[in-house]
Amino acid sequence: MRKEQLINDIKNFLYSYHFSNGMRTTISVVVPSLVFAAMDQLVLGIAVSMGALCTALSDVPGTIIHKRNGLIISTILIFFTALITGLLVPYPLLMGAWIAICCFVYAMFLVYGIRGGNIGMGCLLVMVSILGETNLTPSLTLLHSSMVLLGSIWYAMLALILWQIRPYLNVQQALGDCIIQTAKYLELRAKFYTPGIDVTANYKEVLEQQVIVNEKQENVRELLLKRRSAQQGTTSISKSMVLIFLDMVDMQEQIMASQTDYNALQNDFKDQDVLDKFHDLILEFAQELRNIGLAVASGQRSLPKANLKYEMEKVKTVISDITLQLPTLKERTKTIPLTNILQNLQDMAQRIYNLHRLTRLERVKEEVIDPKLELSKFTTRQKYDVETFRNNLTFQSHIFRHAIRVSIATVAGYALGMIWHLDRVYWILLTTIVILKPGFGLTRSRSIQRVIGTITGAVFAAILLHFTENNTVIFITMLLCILGAYSFMSIHYTVSVFFVTPFIIFLLHLLHPADLYNATQRVLDTFIGGSLAFFANMLLWPAWEHNFLPDYMTKMLQANRKYFETVMRTYSNEQVSVTDFKLARKETYVESANMMSAFQRMLSEPKSKQKRASQVYHYVVLNHALTSHTATLGAYSMNHGVQFPRPEYREITDFLLNYMNQLLLMITQGDVAAPSTHVHAFDRLDAHLEDLVTARQQEINEGKGPTPTRDEMLETKQVRDQLRAILSIVRDMAKALSNAPKAEEEVKA
Repeated sequence: MRKEQLINDIKNFLYSYHFSNGMRTTISVVVPSLVFAAMDQLVLGIAVSMGALCTALSDVPGTIIHKRNGLIISTILIFFTALITGLLVPYPLLMGAWIAICCFVYAMFLVYGIRGGNIGMGCLLVMVSILGETNLTPSLTLLHSSMVLLGSIWYAMLALILWQIRPYLNVQQALGDCIIQTAKYLELRAKFYTPGIDVTANYKEVLEQQVIVNEKQENVRELLLKRRSAQQGTTSISKSMVLIFLDMVDMQEQIMASQTDYNALQNDFKDQDVLDKFHDLILEFAQELRNIGLAVASGQRSLPKANLKYEMEKVKTVISDITLQLPTLKERTKTIPLTNILQNLQDMAQRIYNLHRLTRLERVKEEVIDPKLELSKFTTRQKYDVETFRNNLTFQSHIFRHAIRVSIATVAGYALGMIWHLDRVYWILLTTIVILKPGFGLTRSRSIQRVIGTITGAVFAAILLHFTENNTVIFITMLLCILGAYSFMSIHYTVSVFFVTPFIIFLLHLLHPADLYNATQRVLDTFIGGSLAFFANMLLWPAWEHNFLPDYMTKMLQANRKYFETVMRTYSNEQVSVTDFKLARKETYVESANMMSAFQRMLSEPKSKQKRASQVYHYVVLNHALTSHTATLGAYSMNHGVQFPRPEYREITDFLLNYMNQLLLMITQGDVAAPSTHVHAFDRLDAHLEDLVTARQQEINEGKGPTPTRDEMLETKQVRDQLRAILSIVRDMAKALSNAPKAEEEVKA
């Protein structure tokens, strides 16, 4: 099993965007150096490679329009940055001012999202690389900058040509990765059925994985839905991927809809093996999803490997045996949660078989995308205008404060290098720029990862240089290091730095042989640059996450409230459009992921800055549970329809919505008392359910099979249980909020 898992992980990596991006970047960087080296102009070749490398940073997944515009803007800015930096190299004071301006402006590009931030990072890297050049005359500067421009154009042409050859590659890889991460999420949910599991600890892993799944879904929306809405016509492969993605998002809801009281489940069935069987069954589902994800990422067909229906029948038999052992109908109702979970899995199994079918393009022709589903509404639009930049020129903007920190830290690093006459000042600046992030937690983790990666990479390079002087071996190893560095850059930073360090050391060794000197200098400069980044983020207007938590908490609860309200409209015989339902669901997932991400960042900060962490975590878990119970109600109404609506549902819904309004006031004002949790509608609903149980018991005594009374009893019990669970959750939220961070603690900078 472990061997198969390892093989699947390797396949997943080789089919991933990260590896193909690493291959593309490696080719774009290596080829110019090889061509110019053959002409005995390796120095110019390295300049071309640097232009290609810096431009490659801007090439993040997105529509062809965003890709093309990003490459054009990046090419222009990189050229002018290289040219002006080269002209100012002989003048330290002017260079210090230029470094400050560049660092501020390009760090501010983060206001335009990931693509904008990466364009800024590429410009900063080319600025730093020019600082490493010595004896640059104006004519040499123009030549060097022209070579950088050539490299930028070379990469842009390569990227656009490869896109024309395989236009759907990035989308397939992103969608496949999304499916595989959803499978991991399902595996973590399966752990809840392990006897003796620590439910609270497992929730933390589940929530962390949910953040990843949400990020992957947003990536696919950006790549797939925007692209489709911009096309006049669509292809079979585009249609297939849209259908697969829509099914995957619905499946995510169904996974969450399996929410139940896991502690009660463990207590009720601790002496039975039914929970183990559920655990194994859910793992089978996860493996099927993994297989589908690999097939989608590689552009291949997938076929079912497990007979899920047969496996579910075995679990159904076990549940039936347990039910028969219970003497009365009231006691048998304990098995209803098991039956509901199994029913949910049956719906999921149908989706999995449909996903397998959708990977076979000839089967897609008869499929129809719901015309009522307005796909363009599910994407977010990033504004690339001057107004966005100008609006962030205030100390209230954490990106503005970050840009100032980057400027001060890099100028300080440049000044130290000049004062101490260090050989490679640019390494200090490079380390500072790469490590310094808007949040303290990420900067600290990046500092630690970079130090570990640099030291281990330097040791590896030193060992290889000690045992061989064969330049062919060193060059081949350097190529492998380039591929590793860019393949792991966005998924495992420590591994990426481990490969980057020997790559640079080997490159410098081939240019200027210095044995171990380059390795020791690399480690020293990394330490200096990392220290500057760390202390800049600690001392210069730090952005502690606890200051922003009330805003995240409010948005998460507002999204949950809207989702709950939208779902419950179907229980009052109101019409709800598919678009409204799915938009409310998407917003809930996004805000929940944002909240969890903020909480994780807070945990990476100093202990003194982790304000009421346990209460905030409890609040996050409760919101996740609220989303899951709402998803259960939503999945039931969408898949089966509400057959027996009750007037009590509307009254309970209004009460819970009002209660959530009070919770929002508790977050923002802090001194609002929560309302009473007693709802008379629950008493009437309980009485009605009791009557149904009695009537059904009478039917059983008379030997009757399935009847409308039985169906109404099952539906009413399920809805009543979910609403009672939500009532319990909002009551616990009130307790958690009484000790959670308040709005008045927000940024005082």
